[in-house]
Amino acid sequence: MSFAVIGSGPAGVAAAHALADAGHRVCVVDAGDTIEPERMATFDELADLEPESWPADLAQSARGSFPVTARRVPLKPAYGSLFPYALDDMDLPVIRDGVETLPSLAVGGLSNAWGASVLPVRERDIDDWPIALEDLVPHYEAVLRFMPLAAESDELAEILPLYTSKACRLRRTPQMDMVLSHLRAHSSPLRAAGFSFGGSRLALNASDDSPNRCRYGGMCLYGCPYHAIYNAAYTLEQLIHERGVVYRGGLYVDRLVSADGGVTIQAHERRRPASRVELTASRVFVACGAVSSTRLMLASMGREPQTLRLRDSQYFLIPMANARSVPVRAATQGNTLAQVFLELEDDRVSRHSAHIQIYGYNDLMLAPIASKLPLGLERLERVLRPLVGRVIVMQGYLHSGDSPGMALELKADGVRLLGDDPAEGIARARRLVRRLAANARHLGMAPIPGLSQFGRPGKGNHVGGSLPMRRRPSELETDTMGRVPGWERVHVVDSSVLPSVPATTVTLSVMANAHRIAAAAALSVD
Repeated sequence: MSFAVIGSGPAGVAAAHALADAGHRVCVVDAGDTIEPERMATFDELADLEPESWPADLAQSARGSFPVTARRVPLKPAYGSLFPYALDDMDLPVIRDGVETLPSLAVGGLSNAWGASVLPVRERDIDDWPIALEDLVPHYEAVLRFMPLAAESDELAEILPLYTSKACRLRRTPQMDMVLSHLRAHSSPLRAAGFSFGGSRLALNASDDSPNRCRYGGMCLYGCPYHAIYNAAYTLEQLIHERGVVYRGGLYVDRLVSADGGVTIQAHERRRPASRVELTASRVFVACGAVSSTRLMLASMGREPQTLRLRDSQYFLIPMANARSVPVRAATQGNTLAQVFLELEDDRVSRHSAHIQIYGYNDLMLAPIASKLPLGLERLERVLRPLVGRVIVMQGYLHSGDSPGMALELKADGVRLLGDDPAEGIARARRLVRRLAANARHLGMAPIPGLSQFGRPGKGNHVGGSLPMRRRPSELETDTMGRVPGWERVHVVDSSVLPSVPATTVTLSVMANAHRIAAAAALSVD
């Protein structure tokens, strides 16, 4: 009997990889939504050319797929599509009240639309977990053997190790080189103020000998034509073609039934609720994402209605004015993902680390202006060049212990997410803005007054903790193997089981923990 993994996002493929490595037969069961084929046509045309040969009208067509305003960053599309998000889905109806997170039913999950920033956790930020950092280290290493990493060994590695020797360095833009050089020139006072920094860490293919390598075309926020940004779907495809993993897409899992010697998966075909599909497995690994995994486990336990808590990592976005300007152009902006990471340890903000990702110029910054003026982007850039060459954007997160969360209510007709009052999380984020302003000279930049944005619960999709791991789990908690009491053969392996959500991004640690659980379960004799 095979092992089954439910879900194809980062946690799912990490668990499947561990099971396949151990020689087990693996079946991935998945809702399996994919992008509308016509959405890829423009990007596929661009992929046949190098960026310097891109026709201007074709590139502009691709860039027109991400509407932003000066006051709001909406859902980030993937190649002009919102397919990564379960919006108004008949199988998974979600009512959101004061919440910005959305589950995914797509192949690859939310890795279809993420920013690719990856960091491990620090021991001090998981002091409420029943496992230690040393338990995750070998699994960080295992994940980074199949997930590409663009990074370098620098100052940041002193507190957040790379856990791989195969990282490839990604070129920074001149603007971001200037930022990092300034930080290094002022490292002593910055360290005294609690700041650590270094180059970004991105799940991105930067290897010179790869056909999917980064070409510095500046399309990162729209969808990389060359597929350089990591997507869990890429690992799934490799597991299917190279490791014999079976993929059952197009299924929505309704519930699990535990029986002696195995687990029955009760599902239906997508958007056909009257259909019935049953699969059996010796063990099941639940990796549907925090909202969907929580729904599935509660439904399987017959706990409808039920309310559980989800933890979140407070999201903030802070436009900054640099002391110096660097000439910038959309046509030559290169990598537009985060290029520098900044960590802050300051008890006035949080007893935990705060994480900040620094982005240089990208043409989205001018989109709200361009939409209101009869000027093309290139001309607008020329007019505003002295200004836009000084604009930097910081995006970051706080630890869930200092952030509002949300309630998940499971009812017979769907899921309701009710956000906490965001005031305390926003107040802490504002304290962080004040710490940035107080250290503006050493940072080389200062917050632009009135433009900071603070997300409601779930904005960054760093959500989890509904079924937290405990040393002695109660009825709606899990053990260190992700098992709810009484469900010996069902392991929840995604962010649902994290007791808290550290600020230093979530995906890499979720993947490492999923790999840890699956690798240990693979040793079980059934």
